[in-house]
Amino acid sequence: PMLAALAPRALPARIAPAPRPRFARASAPSAARAPSRAAPRASGDADKVGTVVGGVAGPDEGPIDESSFGAAPWDPADGEDPISDEVLLKIVLSQISDQEVNELVWAALGYVKEIELDMETLTGKEVWKPTNVFPKWAAAYPEAPDVIGVTRKYWPEIDAPVKAACAALTRSVADDHKQGLKKTLRRLGWKGYRMDGLTPNMTRRAQAANWLLYYRRELRGVPIEELKRRREERRKREETEQRTDAPTGTTKQGVV
Repeated sequence: PMLAALAPRALPARIAPAPRPRFARASAPSAARAPSRAAPRASGDADKVGTVVGGVAGPDEGPIDESSFGAAPWDPADGEDPISDEVLLKIVLSQISDQEVNELVWAALGYVKEIELDMETLTGKEVWKPTNVFPKWAAAYPEAPDVIGVTRKYWPEIDAPVKAACAALTRSVADDHKQGLKKTLRRLGWKGYRMDGLTPNMTRRAQAANWLLYYRRELRGVPIEELKRRREERRKREETEQRTDAPTGTTKQGVV
């Protein structure tokens, strides 16, 4: 349901597309966030998907001011934010399927879903094209990669590409956003996972959700040229701070 607005472009011999997705990186007007619908809360210490550190949020733990980040807040005139805090909570609580999580990440990265028509069978097939994908990510992943592991099979010959793609996504998150998910979802009662009962699927869901949060706050709606300018500023700071060789969170690992 969250990807209903995803849109293919019109192409020869293809089924007519729907409107473009709201993940596009075109400039968006700044607006205050709309009040969110009631969301599931992570209550207690256990959840059916594994051991969760949960509980009731503190009285002073309100929503974080989204206007303090590099990307404009979601415009409520566009409807519900497809990657709102409530959606991110559903991701970590496994209330959204693995494939839906993949598709949220793909749409944010800039892949565009199209329906191609098989002229022999006259049936449509979903394909994700790298139409608007961030430059560095597109060079490494011209095809949308599974970052969750929808098969839930963790033998190296099956899982290695999934593990690599999820790791690349995680490394691209800037250092000051690494703990963003826990801080953001605390008000909804989610404080992270405990090691006891932790699975690869749970870990990757949290990593994907954290990347979506980073994208929402720093990348979404920002023109690519502006993102490149900001990347260069960050790179210079990294050189000054002698952090250019850090294994994660620097401009070298970014998607832009």
